[in-house]
Amino acid sequence: MIRFLASVSDPDEALAALRGGADIIDLKNPADGALGGVSPELIARTIATVGGRRPVSAVAGNLPMEPDVVRKAVEARLEADFVKIGLFPASPEATQSVIEAAAEFGEKSLMIAVLFGDQAPDFDILDKLAACGFSGVMLDTMEKGAGGLTRHLSPAQLRDFVGRAKTRNLMVGLAGSLEGPDIPRLAPLEPDFLGFRGALTQGGRNALIEESRVREIAALISGDFRRSAGASDHPLSEQKSPNEGVSGDRVFVKDLVLPLEIGAYAHEHGRRQDVRFSVEAVVEPIPASAQNMADVYSYDVIIDAIKALAERGHTILVEELAIRLAETLLSDRRVRQITVRVEKLGLGPGAVGVEIVRRGAAIGE
Repeated sequence: MIRFLASVSDPDEALAALRGGADIIDLKNPADGALGGVSPELIARTIATVGGRRPVSAVAGNLPMEPDVVRKAVEARLEADFVKIGLFPASPEATQSVIEAAAEFGEKSLMIAVLFGDQAPDFDILDKLAACGFSGVMLDTMEKGAGGLTRHLSPAQLRDFVGRAKTRNLMVGLAGSLEGPDIPRLAPLEPDFLGFRGALTQGGRNALIEESRVREIAALISGDFRRSAGASDHPLSEQKSPNEGVSGDRVFVKDLVLPLEIGAYAHEHGRRQDVRFSVEAVVEPIPASAQNMADVYSYDVIIDAIKALAERGHTILVEELAIRLAETLLSDRRVRQITVRVEKLGLGPGAVGVEIVRRGAAIGE
């Protein structure tokens, strides 16, 4: 289950986030850059206001990578359930010393490291965080005017980050100018939490949080669209008669061309070829009352799945690409049937490839 972290600046905003359905109340000063800290006094007041109904986290601040400075800032915020420490660009030695300094307080509060997706983060640092006893790690963005997290890191990179963190038993979160449409794109990665600030206001990250906006994001995050692993022994079912059709609305991506390493011949290894993808998903009917991303199946989910496949390295068969893509998209229980066409464009004819049709288990049984 993905939890919803709402970044607030004071007790009043904390109440709005609480009433709106946030799972974690995160204290920061949005007017002071990526990880602007609030005073220990404000942290104490906010914790008293929340009254134990939700865990409270606090950022240590936009700090230089100096262990004594970080140690002092963390120690002043140990009343919070989580303390978030930004690992800003610095030498490996400085970063290591900051990690070790913050880890000294791990028995008093959960230490969460923050990496910055727009600063070419090195995911190898996860080994150091786990070894030093950090409880979690998250991605954010440093430059708030330069686009959200999904503009800086690809779906495959984000999946790699989440997977590597979980393998090391680190709680893992994603944040960074996220918006509602990002939720169905990031949910398949299964992070432990998603963090929001600007999407909870009417006027950007420095405006006041509105309870109605919090409710919208909470509704999106609480929607569990994954198909139950125990629904059937056969998660994919071939469609025996494509002409029979499956009822529902259709969401499609047509003619997306990406360069991939693909092919069985020796001369096809070590080079890229243009491959064209066309995908049509038959989904649950869109309700007439649809108003936001919680009510629809986003074509961005399809595009992200295709791009993630493209970054996996050499693939021998186009059939393998098609089957992997179908498996990924049918893991969403809203998808009743998927049609995937994969075409290689550089072999002489206009295109050669394969088209497969698969149904979700509940439809195909």
